[in-house]
Amino acid sequence: MSAAVARRYARAVFELAKEEGNLAEVTKELTAVAEAYEASTDFQALELTPGLTDEDRTAVVAAIAQQAGGGELTVRTLQLLAERQRLSVLPDLVELLGEMADDALGVVRAHVTSAQPLSDGYRARLKQKIEKATGKKVLCTFETDETLLAGIVTKIGDRVVDGSVRGKLNALAESLRQA
Repeated sequence: MSAAVARRYARAVFELAKEEGNLAEVTKELTAVAEAYEASTDFQALELTPGLTDEDRTAVVAAIAQQAGGGELTVRTLQLLAERQRLSVLPDLVELLGEMADDALGVVRAHVTSAQPLSDGYRARLKQKIEKATGKKVLCTFETDETLLAGIVTKIGDRVVDGSVRGKLNALAESLRQA
C-alpha cells in the first residue's frame, strides 16, 4: 500500500514542480530531506510521537525543510505528508520522483562497476558511448569491485551489461552444468 501512496504523492509533486518549472530543484531538495529522514531516528519517530499535535508536527517539518533550503513546494509537500502522517513514504516518493524527473529531463542514470579504478579519460569515453547508445544525457556513478577480476559491469536502469571476467566465467560454468 505504501508504494501506491508514494506513487500518488510523487505524481502530484512531479506535476506541480513541472508546472512551476522547478522540477530539478524540488527533486534535489526532497532528496536531501529524505536522506536526513533515513539517517535520523528522531525524524522518523516524529509521526509516532504521542502528544504532538498536527500543527506542531507540520511546524517541525517545515522548519527542517526550510533549514535544508527547501522552496515553497518542498515545504508544502513535507507539511502535507506530516499532516497526513505519511512521512514514512518520503524515501519511496523521492525515488519515484527522481525516476519521473530523469525521464522528463531526458536523463538516464548508469552505474559502472569495474575491477580496477578507471581513469578520468576512460570514464568520459564510456559516458559518451552510453549517451550515444541511449540518446540521453547520462549521470554515471562508478565503483570498484576486485571480485570482478577484470572488465566492467554497467547497469543502466533495469538493464545490466556484464563485461567482467567473473560474469564470463559464471556464464561458462552455467553452460557446462546444462550440457
